[in-house]
Amino acid sequence: MGRWGFRLFEGDSDIDIACVMPDGLCIQTGNWEHTLASMIFQTDMLAPAQARARYRTEEYKNELANEIVPYVRWKLDTKGLGDQLFAAYRAEETKPPGINGNPRYITIIFGALMLRAGAKIKAEDLQHLRDLVPQVNCRPNWVLCDDDFRTPGRAQFLAALDRYQPGVPSDFQEPSCFQCGKVERDIGKMPMFCKRCKNAWYCNKDCQRQHWPDHKVVCVAPANRLTLNV
Repeated sequence: MGRWGFRLFEGDSDIDIACVMPDGLCIQTGNWEHTLASMIFQTDMLAPAQARARYRTEEYKNELANEIVPYVRWKLDTKGLGDQLFAAYRAEETKPPGINGNPRYITIIFGALMLRAGAKIKAEDLQHLRDLVPQVNCRPNWVLCDDDFRTPGRAQFLAALDRYQPGVPSDFQEPSCFQCGKVERDIGKMPMFCKRCKNAWYCNKDCQRQHWPDHKVVCVAPANRLTLNV
């Protein structure tokens, strides 16, 4: 497994889960022009160089914002498909972990994709996602067992739940505070980089201080950084 960041969809595990959704649920979804995972492919820093170059283009960014994400939202909102899929994933949560990992975390990933699309989510399903968060593993930094949350990803997910509005997509690639998960539209300004490593964001000094016990282990200046496939 590869991991290049601590937030949602910044590791192979999250993307692998998203890539097989919604297969295996015995729900007829038909053929989709754009898949659920197509909304988060641009986060994959281990993708081929040609693909990563395309993800950086304005043409792709416009396609993502104006075609791919709205299309997926429309598919999920049509005839309550998103609600049906959510119910199906919830029903899987009591099963033991399988090839794709913890079923509870799989529900969280599906919820994150619903948030990414800005699809309609029932209030009870939003609350269920919040309730699931303390039930899955969460680790602070690089570990060999690459399952479930890293702490910045957990904060990012909870903040996305708090700001959720139907029809308004959450962009899990935009800078988010590693401590509280807030983004520019939450705080009215772009979160600031850690001055030393330039690899973590914070909305203020208080959040940076609170996160420092976790972050200091990986806070390395770019010139001294090594790449690990963890």
